[in-house]
Amino acid sequence: MEWFTRRHAVILARSSPSRLKYLEKTGIVIPRRVQADNRLEVLYSWEQILEIRTIARLRQYLSFQTIRKIIHFFQEHGIEPSLRNKQLVVKDGSVTWVRSSSNVIPEMIQLHGKRHSEIGQFVLSPINLHEPPDDLTPKPPRGKKVVSLQDFKQKLNSPR
Repeated sequence: MEWFTRRHAVILARSSPSRLKYLEKTGIVIPRRVQADNRLEVLYSWEQILEIRTIARLRQYLSFQTIRKIIHFFQEHGIEPSLRNKQLVVKDGSVTWVRSSSNVIPEMIQLHGKRHSEIGQFVLSPINLHEPPDDLTPKPPRGKKVVSLQDFKQKLNSPR
């Protein structure tokens, strides 16, 4: 597994050092610490960087408290709490998880709604499995440069 320093994680995750510290303090993304040259080095895995980016993207639509509740829901129900590998639909203040499996029709589970009674309930909604609706089709971010991991590594290793 590849590890990145906090400085590099800030760049790759398009975040800030204070956001990374807050995510660690809340127990959502806990970096690895190793002793290096008389100091403690804080390291993040690529999966953790993707998780931080996913949280930042969700923060455009949801409060951090709501994101924490969604992660808590996954933990309570024995589901891996990572958000980076889940299909989440955010619409009108509600969050629905589209859980798909290779052998069954995708399930839609309400994770957050205007009323707390909706959380964890299955959503019955007809969807065409061959053509997902526009709401489910991922759209590329506007005006943001895509960071290539290979290019980033080359930049790190090149002399300055």
